[in-house]
Amino acid sequence: MAMMTAPWMASFGKDYLQRRIAGEFPLARHIGIVVDSADDAGIVLRAPLAPNSNDKGTAFGGSLYSVAVLTGWSWVARYLAAHEIKADAVIQESTIRYLAPVDGELCASLAAPSEAQVNRFRRMMERAGRGRIRLRVDIHCEDVLATHFEGVFVAALRKMEELACPVN
Repeated sequence: MAMMTAPWMASFGKDYLQRRIAGEFPLARHIGIVVDSADDAGIVLRAPLAPNSNDKGTAFGGSLYSVAVLTGWSWVARYLAAHEIKADAVIQESTIRYLAPVDGELCASLAAPSEAQVNRFRRMMERAGRGRIRLRVDIHCEDVLATHFEGVFVAALRKMEELACPVN
């Protein structure tokens, strides 16, 4: 069941994530990552094959992994920003399965985690100053499931001195 995006969360949609990804991840600009959608239902990122191809003319495994990680990171970054939680997110662990070659556009999708998972993540943040959440990302090429990724993302609250004196 898809959840409706609250009007105040619209400012944390695809344009917000596109700016963050382009500004914070030079690799994302190089491999052509575009935010296709970002709302309460999930995240979809796309990337063209050309800058991500290998010697066989299919998507390079490292590019598939990068797109998957950025899709998961995007969900966490959007959640933190929309809930005004001053924290930074990183990937902690992951597994990836390459199921079929990708010979066209890479399309990574993440369905929003369950309410129970999100509540557990938020409670950990409140209690310990950091939280963990496991996210699943699937990469399709046309209608074929090509890659299955699962990653644990960790978000840690920023220390007060980091908030008071940002590094430029």
